[in-house]
Amino acid sequence: MTSTNEIYQSEEFKSELRKCQIFRLKYPRGGQYNDGYKLLGKITLSDGKELLKALDTIGVTYFLYSQEPAEWCPPAFIVDTENCWMKYENQSKCFGFRTYITIGISDFSIEFNFNSTSWYDVTLDDVKQAICFEKALTSHDLLVVETEMKV
Repeated sequence: MTSTNEIYQSEEFKSELRKCQIFRLKYPRGGQYNDGYKLLGKITLSDGKELLKALDTIGVTYFLYSQEPAEWCPPAFIVDTENCWMKYENQSKCFGFRTYITIGISDFSIEFNFNSTSWYDVTLDDVKQAICFEKALTSHDLLVVETEMKV
């Protein structure tokens, strides 16, 4: 039986992970409940309007409120000139890929967790799915492809 650490050190896993532009392997810090390896990727948008447009594009279900709801939700953010409060489903299917998301209201970001079969471990298939997901982000202009500069 192969240990999880051996899988992460395998050349095939490292090679696939290097193909990722925004996804990185997050190692557990230890001593924390439910802390494990995670495959995390994050995109940052310019403002609240762009954040909502990105959420619509990738297919996240969310609800906007013009007044602070009675139940807890993240702090307000501005869209155009209006304060908005948002609730969202953190387990989503984005472009057909199952992912857990966290929306950053203060920096207008969306973080994706691509662990598909375990809260504690990342599989090679997770990395391959993340690569395909990045291609979908690129095709919808949500991720700019970095190109090497030739001198």
